Amino acid sequence: MTPDKYNGCMLCSSASHKRILIWNAAGSAVYAASSFLMLLIVVRLCGDVEAGIFSMGYAIAQLMLTIGIFESTTYFATDAVNRFSYEQYLAFKIITCVLMVIVSIVYVMSFGFDAHKAAVAYALCAFRLFEALSQYWFGAFQKLERLDLGGFSCVWRSVIAIVLFAGVLIVNGDVVMATVVASISEAIWIAAYDVPRLRMLVKIGAPDFSPKVQGKILWACLPMFIGSFLAAYLNNVSKYAINDVGTEQMQTVFNVLFMPAFVINLFLIFFMRPSLTTLARHWLNREFAPFARIIVRLLVIAAIITAVVEGLCAVIGIPFLELFYGISLDGYLPALLVVMLGGGLLSASNVFYNGLVVIRAQHTVLIGYIIAIVIATLVAAPLVEAQGVMGACIAYSIACAALFVTFALIFVVSALAKKKR
Repeated sequence: MTPDKYNGCMLCSSASHKRILIWNAAGSAVYAASSFLMLLIVVRLCGDVEAGIFSMGYAIAQLMLTIGIFESTTYFATDAVNRFSYEQYLAFKIITCVLMVIVSIVYVMSFGFDAHKAAVAYALCAFRLFEALSQYWFGAFQKLERLDLGGFSCVWRSVIAIVLFAGVLIVNGDVVMATVVASISEAIWIAAYDVPRLRMLVKIGAPDFSPKVQGKILWACLPMFIGSFLAAYLNNVSKYAINDVGTEQMQTVFNVLFMPAFVINLFLIFFMRPSLTTLARHWLNREFAPFARIIVRLLVIAAIITAVVEGLCAVIGIPFLELFYGISLDGYLPALLVVMLGGGLLSASNVFYNGLVVIRAQHTVLIGYIIAIVIATLVAAPLVEAQGVMGACIAYSIACAALFVTFALIFVVSALAKKKR
């Protein structure tokens, strides 16, 4: 059988549901753990000062990653009617990656870093550039119902990159060189695995840069991109404040405390994803009572997860993080509990975010992000200057609380308005 043009029939039936589930879960887990592992490696091998520089550079790179991805992966993967071709999506990916490079250069320069800090930031932006590029093939595999291939690729691309990153640091302790080597390995993996594997599934020609088509893809993805960019920026506000008025050691401590906050949202996702289809069905059928019950249940689950994780952190959080990262966190338990509360509020906000997407009021989420960012920007620097790491944690939690309240109000108003139609 030869590869079909766009229906992706070849090889799709060869992957079992179990295989797809396993590799997709593994890919998601490894991708989520990569930032934890890289920071751990830098802290252990290079010390907390270099780890602080790395953390700031990584935060910038993560923000720039949203430009490279431009939320086109999900749109591409869910384009069931083939509104745009593989060639057109590939062209769009190339455009957004070029844009990511340009913005990264300007954005890093705006911080006025010294040569070393700038080199680390640029190297990490290059590293995330290949992640953005790889998302084209991940989206294509997902569209073809071969998430096992996308997950397999994500696992081994990330593992190889992290192993090489650690290896170079062990040999010479140079974060920039280690990041460059990791970036090169990702580029080689994409060329050696993703590209030929996708060609076995579909025939893809040269990228199609037709301006009219590219404009339509841009317009379709723009609202989602703005939301993802603002969400990433919100996570960085406290880190930027530490960069302005704090020290590299403070940056390292804050990022170590900040890492477990993602655990709450990770657990919530396991409950939320299976509920989205049911929520959409209830809303479509105007079954508002069951719809509301699911939203409330998810909020309760978020609260329970937050309480459990907070309790565990109160007992073993600091000893575990000290053992894991090898740095002293004496006296930082209150800060850890505060930032974890922020993580819980952010997870609850995501319940309302998904609810707004289901009722097709997703454009309103921009209001919540803008309000939260403005509040965080106003309070972050004064709090960090006055209370150090605790101030950064408080600023982050205040921003998450503002996002939660705003999303809740917008959701209730939007749902009631649409219910009357």
